[in-house]
Amino acid sequence: MNASILNTKIQMSTEFCEAHKVQKVRVGQTAICKQCASEILSKAHKDHEVEVNRMVREKHFEGAKLPARHANSGFKDYIVKNIGQQNAKQHCTAFTKDFKQGVNRNLIMVGRTGTGKTHLACAVARNILESRKYARYITSEDMGNEIANAWKKADDNESNAIHRFTEYDLLILDEYGLHDRHENRLQLVHKVLYARYDAAKPTMLISNMTMAELQKDLGDRLWSRFQHDGLVIVECNWADQRVGGGV
Repeated sequence: MNASILNTKIQMSTEFCEAHKVQKVRVGQTAICKQCASEILSKAHKDHEVEVNRMVREKHFEGAKLPARHANSGFKDYIVKNIGQQNAKQHCTAFTKDFKQGVNRNLIMVGRTGTGKTHLACAVARNILESRKYARYITSEDMGNEIANAWKKADDNESNAIHRFTEYDLLILDEYGLHDRHENRLQLVHKVLYARYDAAKPTMLISNMTMAELQKDLGDRLWSRFQHDGLVIVECNWADQRVGGGV
C-alpha cells in the first residue's frame, strides 16, 4: 500500500454533505462524506457481482452449445395444440424442477421429426443453465465422432473425451439412431452412457425411433441402467409441426 496514503491525516472538515446532512471528513486535500463513500463502494461491489454473474452465465450457455435455432427456446414459447404436447411439456418441466432439487433421473423423448423434441430439450437446458449447472447438447453422431477423433488432438484421447461428456451435470443426446450407425461410433456413445450411469449423472436421450426400437438398440444392460434411478418417457407422436401439421 502507498505509504503516503497511510501517513495522510484524517481530520473533520468544515463542510457538510447536502445529501446526508453530516459533517465531511478531510483526507489530504479532499473533503468526503463517509456515508457517500460507503454507498459508492457498495454500488461498485454490486456492479462487480452483477458483471461476474453475467460472465459466468455466458460461459455456461456458451459451453452448452445449444443449436442456434433453439438458443432462446423456452417452455413459455412452446406451442401446445394437443394433449400429447401438453403432457410432453409437463413431463419436461417436472423433470427440470426435480433436477434442480437434486433428483437425478433420466429422460427419453421419442417420436416423429418436427414434433418439438429439441425445443423442449433446450428449454430444459436453459433452465438448468440459469441455475448455475453445466449442461451440454450434442447429437449422437457428433459425440461419437468427437470421441473417435480425440487422439488427433494434442494431449487428448478416447478416455479423456468420454470423461468430458461424463462431467456435465446434464447431457442432452439428440438424434440418437439417425446418423450414428457406424458400429465403433455407437459403441463410444454407449460408453458415455455407461460412464454417466456410474457417475449418477442424468441424461436426456432424444430419438426418432419408437420406444421398442430404442430399447432394442440400447440393449438390455444399458436399458436397465437407464431405468435404475427413475426414467421419464415422453412419446411425441403428433404430426410434424414444421410443415403445418395439425392435431
